[in-house]
Amino acid sequence: MFRNLLRRVVVVVVLCGIAAPALADETDNFTCRLRQLADSAGALDDIMNARILATVARANRTPCDADCLVRLLQSEIGGSYRDRLTLVAHARFERWVDGRSDIARCRTSFRDSIYGARPYNQPWLFPFTGRVILLADSIRLSGRVVGIDKLNHFIREGLAHWKDVHRKGRSLDAVMTKELGTPGRQLRWNEYGLKGWSLTGVLAYADLAASYAGFRFWSDLSDIGSGAGYVARDAGTGRFVVRRQFAFSSYVTDAWDEGINCSAFQPGLAAEVAAALAKRSMSCPVGHAASLSALPDARLYVNPVLRGNVATPHAVRAGLK
Repeated sequence: MFRNLLRRVVVVVVLCGIAAPALADETDNFTCRLRQLADSAGALDDIMNARILATVARANRTPCDADCLVRLLQSEIGGSYRDRLTLVAHARFERWVDGRSDIARCRTSFRDSIYGARPYNQPWLFPFTGRVILLADSIRLSGRVVGIDKLNHFIREGLAHWKDVHRKGRSLDAVMTKELGTPGRQLRWNEYGLKGWSLTGVLAYADLAASYAGFRFWSDLSDIGSGAGYVARDAGTGRFVVRRQFAFSSYVTDAWDEGINCSAFQPGLAAEVAAALAKRSMSCPVGHAASLSALPDARLYVNPVLRGNVATPHAVRAGLK
């Protein structure tokens, strides 16, 4: 008991010493499933397309080659800001989403969420509760219920992965494996570490799915002039032109939905979440999850239990059918 308390105090000291405290958002796609939400894909597509168009126009106003345009796109669309209260880093894209009144969001009080058995949303109680969980809103995106935090993974982690692969020469498998991390509580910046398991008690495979899709997006957006890219250079005028429109439906899959691509939980939290799901007459997955295994590179971001790999150490779970 004393050893566990000492370990938690050490984590608090470490977090206090980090310039940007690592407080992770989690989402409740189960409670939000019980609410009617209009699909937000059209509005989010509009935001992205407007930003791409504005950045291309900016590049055309100054001498700018393809590499310059890629840097501008990464700066404009891939930029981040920090929440004034929590100092959690968010993609600037999320701020643009916050500014749209036509995006229906499911906002659940922490007490009414699947995590509400104990006050995990009170960071100062971490030495006693053993975890910190800040609850993100959920939206309906291309027919799936996803946490707004997935936009951050799509934009921020997706861009980081693109840079690791295209600038540092790492394989995508190696980059995604590093993002997952290794089992056990640790202080590294990965899903087993401060992004999830060590701090929140949740290992969200849907986060990995969103960042994998983000890598694909940045690969498409940064591929200037190819058939797969969004932007090309007009042969006659030499100006950059947008050759096709962005759509989230090209990237969002069921693997983004934590109600289908089930998260893993530390044992104590797993029992609490299972009890909360039982009260809602739910279990995970809430829908047919067999199709997840057929997704490209599914091994990198789909819960191994759902792929039939029950021997994995990741298989601590709540309410899995």
